[in-house]
Amino acid sequence: MNCRKFYFITFFILFLSFTTMFGQEEQQASQENFYNKSLHYTNHGIEFLYAREQGGLERLVGLSATELGCLKSKCHVQTCDECHEKTVDGRSSYSLEPARAQEVCGKCHPVAEDDPDVHFQAGMKCMDCHTAREIHGDGIAHNTYMEPGFFDTRCQKCHTSLSQTVSHTVHQDKLDCAACHTREFITCLNCHVDTRINENKDVQIELKDLIFLINHDGQVTTANFLTYVYQNKTMITLAPYFSHSIKKEGRGCLECHNTSIVKDIRENRFTPFKWENEQIKQISGVIPVLEGMKWNLIYLDYRQGQWSLISNPAEPLLNYSGYCNPLTEQQFAKLARAQKKQ
Repeated sequence: MNCRKFYFITFFILFLSFTTMFGQEEQQASQENFYNKSLHYTNHGIEFLYAREQGGLERLVGLSATELGCLKSKCHVQTCDECHEKTVDGRSSYSLEPARAQEVCGKCHPVAEDDPDVHFQAGMKCMDCHTAREIHGDGIAHNTYMEPGFFDTRCQKCHTSLSQTVSHTVHQDKLDCAACHTREFITCLNCHVDTRINENKDVQIELKDLIFLINHDGQVTTANFLTYVYQNKTMITLAPYFSHSIKKEGRGCLECHNTSIVKDIRENRFTPFKWENEQIKQISGVIPVLEGMKWNLIYLDYRQGQWSLISNPAEPLLNYSGYCNPLTEQQFAKLARAQKKQ
């Protein structure tokens, strides 16, 4: 073999080696950056929603989510192993199987055994609806999963053809499926931030049978409703929320339209909660959230394991979180119209 041919072959082999190594490093770096920007990894959604600039809880207490201790390490998925690790013959290995198991999702996103959701009752699991892009990220540092367009998951992906009921033909795309088909919702009342700061303990009162409606991503949908108390200062937060308690039967017209709740909101006498005999008495039903509506809420202090009424609480700060907005006057006027009996 002459020298020229030898040098050429040697150079070619070295070139391939360096190219392969560089390609592997580039691919690894790309994959690392891809997941490192996901919300599962960063938990950035809590920081974003709590921030003062977003009208969040920091505006009430003057502390960020980190300072409040809300960014718990267990909420971060730092490595693939936390979802994909499988033990085979006493050795850890990577597998898709555990990541698709309901128990893995349930460690951070628990579902009650008696959850009334029609999908869970049919044996469906989280990954039957949610996509790998939602879980692993897409290389974009999203602010929160509440960003319009964040989810690939849509009811219409499976329910491609809807029955021609009055609700479907009248509301069409103006109403999110969840607004009618969600049957149960947990409302957190009176989250006591003083206890969180002083004792590192979360205390609040959980209520059921209340469905709040707001605008989000071009549709009317269900909202999470929370009230906070800190040093007798108060805050109301509403944010779009999907409760995973879907029923096949939708809500009837008379459950939303021209109800006593709608009439009370229109007359500024809406009072959802009362404090009687050291207990909360609540209404039940669908509550459309209207801009400027008077809430007439109660706020409680928490001392030595006991709740007590705050007699003169400060006027609450109002926070429409997660890119949501209250219903418009035009939307509310439609809800106030009397409907034919079903």
